[in-house]
Amino acid sequence: MLEQVLCRLKTATLWRLFWFSVILSELLTAIIVLPMSVFFQGRIASDYLITGSITAFFVSLIVVVVLVLLIKELRKDEKFLSEQNQRIFELSIRDYLTEVFNCRYFYERLEEEIKRAERYKSAFSLIMLDIDHFKKYNDAHGHQAGDRVLKDVASFLKKHIRDHDLIARYGGEEFSVILPETVRDVAINLAERLRIAVSDQPFPFVETQPDKRLTVSIGIATFPDDAKSIDDLVKVADRALYRAKENGRNGVETAGG
Repeated sequence: MLEQVLCRLKTATLWRLFWFSVILSELLTAIIVLPMSVFFQGRIASDYLITGSITAFFVSLIVVVVLVLLIKELRKDEKFLSEQNQRIFELSIRDYLTEVFNCRYFYERLEEEIKRAERYKSAFSLIMLDIDHFKKYNDAHGHQAGDRVLKDVASFLKKHIRDHDLIARYGGEEFSVILPETVRDVAINLAERLRIAVSDQPFPFVETQPDKRLTVSIGIATFPDDAKSIDDLVKVADRALYRAKENGRNGVETAGG
């Protein structure tokens, strides 16, 4: 009952509060004046009526002012809680290091994308991307430098994908990118642009890498051509990624390609 009252208070407008004060004033007038009229057997003086009405009006006005202040505080608390909840939600779906989406949220969005593609009979593609020779980079420069380059690569990739694409850290030095409404040929072109852009970027200490630069290997799978379920789509894209690794790294491979 109290929650319903508070909910109604938060949505109350000034116009409604005005009419509430009018009704409350009339009600209080009746409560104050009628007993006096009965007590004096209808011979109540007009000044008593005026006094009772004025008293009722000011009491109702005080009540309305209190309600306005209460509503203001309720709305302020609601806004604060909403902002806190949004912040908690953002933290729960982001990778703590790179600040791109995390693996759990990636799977949630992948499931949504599959349902949407099935509903509209459309296609989308999935990119699995891995930083080449990352262990050598870590061993040579330490984990702090490795973490720094992971953050830099994630930030760089985020800037070079399309606005409606979704990038997540799949695990370790591996990232995944969901490409909505994207067929295989378009996905290959996007992946090639990402690969070239990363290899041309002057990340720190790249001169110690085998190719004197930081490179990535990429695997691509397209729904529904290559797989029709979440697990199969990820497996197919992952196999393509490892095929790119086996073929010398710094390359792009597609499912069955």
